[in-house]
Amino acid sequence: MFETSVFLTILIGLFSLINPLSALPVYIGLTQDYSEEHKLKTLRKTCFYIFVICVISYYLGVYLLNFFGITIPALRVAGGLIIFRSGWQLLNVKHKAELKENINESVDKREDISFSPLAMPLLAGPGSMSFLITLFSNRSDSAKEAFWQDVSSIGAIVIVAVSIYFVFKFAPRLMKYTGQAGLTSLSKVMGFIVTGIGVQMIISSVATVVKNIYTELQPF
Repeated sequence: MFETSVFLTILIGLFSLINPLSALPVYIGLTQDYSEEHKLKTLRKTCFYIFVICVISYYLGVYLLNFFGITIPALRVAGGLIIFRSGWQLLNVKHKAELKENINESVDKREDISFSPLAMPLLAGPGSMSFLITLFSNRSDSAKEAFWQDVSSIGAIVIVAVSIYFVFKFAPRLMKYTGQAGLTSLSKVMGFIVTGIGVQMIISSVATVVKNIYTELQPF
């Protein structure tokens, strides 16, 4: 059965972490000399790459962690710190701003900016990747439930990618009607949500570690 809670968790969490609204000024600056056709082509490729990055992170991230000997609790703490930092930057209107200078320096050397720097690291960065890896690690052991969780997760990722396409497609119009002040206000709201996600990931991980240590110390 379709997992509505999983779908909404990924939809809201992933969109807040990627936060295309805060990336609009950077995107507009990078593509200001592009023709409309070139912009749409770049945008379609960017959204496709975001989808691929998210799906790979969701399905293969845990196995990569196991290969390098990184535990899920460690990832949750690291991911929580990254996500918390992103949320704090959003609240202080600094999110993605630190990438802008490096992006502008390297973009002239690239013919295609859809994968780098747009898809990664500007949009699908470490925060969203660790978020998806953590969700995959919490999948049900039941094959049937895990299947529907995967369907719900992929559906949410698809909607996020499509939403990013339309947000960026109508970026000039959004900037015209909302202005920089409007985008800043929306970014602050998303920053609050992202900060909460990061704190929750850290608390859950620490609680799990403490519980495991307590269990191991109990006499047989």
